[in-house]
Amino acid sequence: MPSLRQRHTERTRDAIVAAAFDLFAAKGFAETTIDEIAERADIAPRTFFRYFPAKEAVLFHNTDDQVEAVAARLRARPADESPYESLLAVLRAVAAEITHGDKREMMLAKFAADNDRLFEHHRAVVMCNFEESAASVLKERAGEQADELAIEAAVAAVLATFGTAMRSWLRAGAKGDFEQVLERCVAAAQGAFQVASSPTPR
Repeated sequence: MPSLRQRHTERTRDAIVAAAFDLFAAKGFAETTIDEIAERADIAPRTFFRYFPAKEAVLFHNTDDQVEAVAARLRARPADESPYESLLAVLRAVAAEITHGDKREMMLAKFAADNDRLFEHHRAVVMCNFEESAASVLKERAGEQADELAIEAAVAAVLATFGTAMRSWLRAGAKGDFEQVLERCVAAAQGAFQVASSPTPR
């Protein structure tokens, strides 16, 4: 059972997130200040920074849970799949869920389409954590004989493709089927690799 301190921490974090999203919905992301979020959550502004390093971080507050969920899915994939196949299968499942996302995810999409800093935060923090976690799981699954460099390269390539699809979809207002955008990007990446690996005509 969580301690009293842990429960207080969780309640405060939840209050900050709820206050922030209420204000984002009413005023917009860029127009909302940290002081306003703190006032709505009934905390001091300095307390906000004990929980979140920046306003952008509030929008991605559940990233750790999402990364762990993806890691769990990777661990459950068939052992005879290549790292590429396993990761791509999991990301396709994630894409299906994103297409039918909840209200907050749609709000995030709207803000991201209008704010490059959100893309920068997503790439620098969220996708970095995602990549490290996925590579770690796939190395662990491969065992002592794992080709760690090959796994890291496969993860980086697949996640770069996923990130491109995500940014394109968000900039378009998160309209339509994200799965289709992902598949277009995957096909383009595979085609580029095939061209690059083809013998040069003499």
